Amino acid sequence: MIKSNKYLIKLQNPVVALQFIQLARFSTLFLISIAFAKSNYTVKDIGLYEKFIYFAGALSFFWTNGLIQSLLGQYHKIKSKNEQATYLFNNVILASVFSIVVFIIVFCFEKPLSLFFINNTFIPYKFIFLSYLLLSPLTYFIEYIYLLNNNLKLIYLYGIFSYLIQLLIIIIPAFIFNDLVYSLWGLVFITFLRLLWLIKTLYKYCIFKISIHQIKIALLLSRPLILGAFIAGSIPYVDGILVSMHFDDSIFAIYRYGARELPISVLLASAFSNAMIPILNNSTSIIPGIKQLKRQALQLMHVLFPLSIVLMITSFYLFKYIFNPIFIDSAPIFNIMLLLVIPRMVFPQTILMAKGQNKYLLWASIIEFFTKLAFSFILLSNFSIKGIALATVIAFSIEKIILMFFVYKKNQLLPHHYTHMTWFIFYSILTITTYICIEQLFPINSF
Repeated sequence: MIKSNKYLIKLQNPVVALQFIQLARFSTLFLISIAFAKSNYTVKDIGLYEKFIYFAGALSFFWTNGLIQSLLGQYHKIKSKNEQATYLFNNVILASVFSIVVFIIVFCFEKPLSLFFINNTFIPYKFIFLSYLLLSPLTYFIEYIYLLNNNLKLIYLYGIFSYLIQLLIIIIPAFIFNDLVYSLWGLVFITFLRLLWLIKTLYKYCIFKISIHQIKIALLLSRPLILGAFIAGSIPYVDGILVSMHFDDSIFAIYRYGARELPISVLLASAFSNAMIPILNNSTSIIPGIKQLKRQALQLMHVLFPLSIVLMITSFYLFKYIFNPIFIDSAPIFNIMLLLVIPRMVFPQTILMAKGQNKYLLWASIIEFFTKLAFSFILLSNFSIKGIALATVIAFSIEKIILMFFVYKKNQLLPHHYTHMTWFIFYSILTITTYICIEQLFPINSF
């Protein structure tokens, strides 16, 4: 009974709730990948599906993340409940405007955009793609509306219901039909259901009143975050562009499968960071929030570092038996991407966003982007497709170092104030040593 109550208390933690839904999202994508590898679809079909998801994400991830993060940073600074409800509604209205603008741009400039992002002269399944592109970004607000209103039970309910349906409606056609279009229509259908859920949620928590003043505030606060998210978050999409330019669809699928671990670290770390922003804002002093950040970041280390090491050791067998022997060449990329767990376990960006110091995130993102480009071209010629993954690790690590400098300069907080350095150094050395042993002393495969 005591143990049961302990788990129930953990489920009432906003960090755990947000990490749950991000993990549900990743697990669904991961299981779809496994199912597709075992299904009637060819590697080319799978590559096309990956390009579909990748293209839509490339056009919407930056402004969606920027708007949500600025909302998290500002919401609890507004003292009036009615003002909070109105501000929430106007953020969704602003997101809708962004979504419509992106839709129009893609519709009008299909050829150059598809050439740039997916190396095609047209968008495959254009109507399905545009429907998904228009609707899907808005649905990411659902869990954050529940988070801001402290209704964590509905986060769990929404996550279970939504992603279970997505899993079934996408993978079942893959085993019945030989045409990818049925799975893509399934993706649009679940997106439409989520949109209906969003509308119901807005009716419960929002006041439907358009305020130009609040929209201007939201746009002003989110602008550096949107630009920063566009620059830094575009790096995985830059990877996709580089792979598309130098390799065919089959290699694109192999690369995307190899980079598959990347989302789990990003999603869990991002969920933790986003959940901590309102907690830091709610504190009368930032010190209790910093202590909680340090304590819960250590808990995340104890999960993600050992998981990354185990996955690194078993990567060859995972790709051979869980996916398909065709994807064995994804293992070396997978192992490189696992190294990203090291810089991800430090959270200077959370402090900067909570303090409203968003411009420093933009500066760091610009430096990261150009570092990534430079190292990608240098390492691509020497290490082939593995060089692109290595460049990502180098650039992201440099960005975190820059952010730590800004946190110290503006807030007089050193890394040990918000990171358990002993555990961090221990896990980092262990992870790097494991990688060297597997990839250098006992190479599994290479391109």
